[in-house]
Amino acid sequence: MKHLIFKISTLSLVLISVLFSCGNSGDKITLEYNLKQGEILKQNVVMNMDLVQKLGEQEMKISLVSEMKMAFEIRESQKDGYAMEIKVKGIKMTAGVPGMGNLSFDSNTDKDVATQADLGPMFKAIIDKPIESVMTKTGKLQSVKGLDKFMEAMINSFGEDTSEDVRQQITGQLGSQFSEEAFKSQLEQGLGFFPDRPVGTGDSWDYKMTTNASNFTMNIDMKSTLKSIEGNVVSIDVNGTVSTPGGESEQEISGIKAKISLNGTQKGTLKVNRDTGWVISSDLAMNFNGNMEVMGMKIPVYAASTIKVTGE
Repeated sequence: MKHLIFKISTLSLVLISVLFSCGNSGDKITLEYNLKQGEILKQNVVMNMDLVQKLGEQEMKISLVSEMKMAFEIRESQKDGYAMEIKVKGIKMTAGVPGMGNLSFDSNTDKDVATQADLGPMFKAIIDKPIESVMTKTGKLQSVKGLDKFMEAMINSFGEDTSEDVRQQITGQLGSQFSEEAFKSQLEQGLGFFPDRPVGTGDSWDYKMTTNASNFTMNIDMKSTLKSIEGNVVSIDVNGTVSTPGGESEQEISGIKAKISLNGTQKGTLKVNRDTGWVISSDLAMNFNGNMEVMGMKIPVYAASTIKVTGE
């Protein structure tokens, strides 16, 4: 059961799975999406993460490298936004976990490269499953549909010998992660970063949100600055903080209650197509540290990750 729960948490990280002539300050532009009905836009997201937990004098390090390919088909261009169909087109993952060795998977090969038998089917189950969404021109998600089918496919990927108790635990964890609000917040991290007003070079705007992945909640408080406009490429610098709500919060992770207190930074640069608003490339780095208190024991935690996004 522990291994099954870990795999679901790993999927959360993957899915969580994270998406994202010089002018002068007098030249204002409106940053928003200008997409055409019928076109299919793509994103490739590569994440590297190291998570360190310290138990007494012993450190436990979990490493994760993942790559996810996504496609966004514009089904309808509406007055204030777009109706889209979102699909995961491919996943590659390698994770190093103490006591479990290395886990690996590549959905684009028929070979069983997964190091555990039920890891491959779970990842393959979500490939090309459609999720319907309505997005505003500034990248805010108004609705998400189809997550029930998405979740059902993952649950059904487990073999018939999986006990009903384990299935219920997995269903509960997936149900919270793939709720409409949780999924919307995860997507908006990579889509909803535009300001609500015209901006020029040197102008800044704030971007705040609360995100949830696998029942793990974090506040994101970012400041974005329009760095430059060169031809059709708009460069945006982002710099801000991440933290647990209220400084410390009691949360449930993989069925275990924990008091969590984390703080950190997130910064990077985005390059956006001025005409369409679609991300050309994005490079972000996040670092945080703090404590997790489980059953009266405080566990120091440190994590560092980088996320690189390329779009077309």
